[in-house]
Amino acid sequence: MDERIRWTNLSHKKIAAKIKEAGITISVTVVKKLLKKHGFTKRKALKSKAIGASKNRNEQFEKINQLKEQYFKDDNPVVSMDTKKKSF
Repeated sequence: MDERIRWTNLSHKKIAAKIKEAGITISVTVVKKLLKKHGFTKRKALKSKAIGASKNRNEQFEKINQLKEQYFKDDNPVVSMDTKKKSF
């Protein structure tokens, strides 16, 4: 990591709240301006491995499908859930 880059993973609101806990009243706008002035940026999470890179990726879906078919044969209900993380 480049040592010249300064970053934080706290939101401006959280930083303002922590400063307030120390007895200093400060607005979120001022926090934002001070961080920018002093070269701080919000750190972004980066993926180090592509999602589809697992060699066993297809096996898990085959197993799920096998279980689903067995449940249907036994007259059991099957619930499907989308568990993808939503980004806003």
